[in-house]
Amino acid sequence: MKIRSTAPKRWGRIVALALLFAYTAAIMVSVILFFSLNHGDFSTYEMEKGWDVRYHGVTYYDISKLDRRFYTLESKKNDVLVMKRKLDIKTQLLAQERLTLRVYSRLSSIRVSVIDKNGKDHLLEYYGYDVNSFHSGDFLGSGYHFVQLPQRSYGQTLKIMVMASQDGAIQGLPEVLVTPSNHAMEEFAQERSVGIFITVFMFIAGSVLLIFAVGMSMIDLGFLDLALLGIYSAFGGLWCLCSMKGIELFSQDIRTDSLVEYISLYIFVIPLIGLALRFFKKIPIGLRVCLFVSMCLNIALAIGAAVMQKLGIANVDYMLPLFHMLLAFDALALTSISFFCWKKSTFGEKFFEGSIFAAAGFGIAYISYYYFSKWWDMDPGIFDKVIMPMAFLLMVTLILIGYIIDVYAKRVDDRQREKLETLAYKDDLTGLSNRTVGEDALKKLDARTQDYLLVNLDLNFLKKANDSFGHAGGDLYLKSFAEIMRKVFSDAQLLCRMGGDEFMVVYDRNVPDRNRLRQSFDEMIRMEAVTTESLPIDITVDASYGYAYSDEVPDAAGEDIYKLADSRMYEMKFQSRKARRD
Repeated sequence: MKIRSTAPKRWGRIVALALLFAYTAAIMVSVILFFSLNHGDFSTYEMEKGWDVRYHGVTYYDISKLDRRFYTLESKKNDVLVMKRKLDIKTQLLAQERLTLRVYSRLSSIRVSVIDKNGKDHLLEYYGYDVNSFHSGDFLGSGYHFVQLPQRSYGQTLKIMVMASQDGAIQGLPEVLVTPSNHAMEEFAQERSVGIFITVFMFIAGSVLLIFAVGMSMIDLGFLDLALLGIYSAFGGLWCLCSMKGIELFSQDIRTDSLVEYISLYIFVIPLIGLALRFFKKIPIGLRVCLFVSMCLNIALAIGAAVMQKLGIANVDYMLPLFHMLLAFDALALTSISFFCWKKSTFGEKFFEGSIFAAAGFGIAYISYYYFSKWWDMDPGIFDKVIMPMAFLLMVTLILIGYIIDVYAKRVDDRQREKLETLAYKDDLTGLSNRTVGEDALKKLDARTQDYLLVNLDLNFLKKANDSFGHAGGDLYLKSFAEIMRKVFSDAQLLCRMGGDEFMVVYDRNVPDRNRLRQSFDEMIRMEAVTTESLPIDITVDASYGYAYSDEVPDAAGEDIYKLADSRMYEMKFQSRKARRD
């Protein structure tokens, strides 16, 4: 036996994989380049230095936002941090344009004012404060405040007061940026253009996939995978959009935006585990139970966080450390399973496993970013604005490619199965059902529960056709008679070739009476004569037949009725031969 090498197929898959990765990378790079090359030229000024900061009764002078002394504040609830600095930003800007101050607050109340040269405090913005009593609120969320500075404010003192609404809320000095008012939101959007484009696309695409897949799942449960992918894409995109604060282009309700951010974060892992349970079909039952329990814990965490926030028991962000622990466990479990299943996985499953590796790496990076980003020398905002959306897009793309390949492979398998079934149950020459189907039908026929009719037919002169014209002539004879059977007995439930020159017709519904059956035989004889004239070989198309009804032999099985019809068919065949001899 010649063994066919699998190397070409393996290399073909590797090339296809490389091309798909190259295509995905090209799209991502194109998106980045498109938005980076289409930025407007806006005058902005980040107020990083020159702050006088008062915290816990101590005043620090000429402080930079990057001062590491403020990275480990360990703030407690109701701690207040006060920042002051003179507005000495480019005199011409303050004189000629209205400027907008952009201030970031994290889980804190914030109050923004300017102090004029006479020492009078003019309130510009407050959030989370009762204006008079200066109290912190409950869950305040995190986000940007856009505060328009008064004209002719050059030389005045900007004052920002931040009060922690809970322990650990203040983590360093807040980000403060000044930009012309007529371009404030445009500049804010351009900073996040890549991420906003990707995350909005993911959210819309995921929502469309979910709606489509839910509808189609009512017809075919195979679309459930697509529904889970839609949920993963939609909630992943929504979380990314909220995390980079791009949601503020559509809503500036910081508290609600932050609630959506946390709930989306808690939810998006759930469909990923669901996809893993559906993709990893060959893993041990213990691992499946482990993944299922993890999914249930994530569901409980998301519901618990929402309920506790609603009832005022605890803020939604209190569940974050527990979520990070679950996320680390999920990353470890899914990565381990993917690693051990890699060799036995199908080509489509390998794409899903690739997305798992990407998700695990992203999960570790996310946890590291959350806890250690304040120690980075680089701008940590690039993680929120670019890396995080690109990572999610990569994961969704890999899963979608894997799903498409898996569906295609299943379609090919179904076609191959149909072909094998055709070969197993169809007569290759005539296209009628074969003896296997006929014998199975006879075993299922039962006169006690149904009426039926069997017709047996046997071709005359087949041996003569084979002897005179070879097997090609005999095959033509058989195919021609099979076509006659299809037309004459088109209302029958089964037409089959029982072997050689023997055929059988089965009626187990709408059984014709003897008069209608006689008309069918007359039509068959007529068509035999017409076919004899049209054949390119000199052979007479002729068949002997016999039939039997189920009620002719009480309590008889299908095989008994078949024998009765067969004996009548041979009686007709004998009489036909006798007539030809006479």
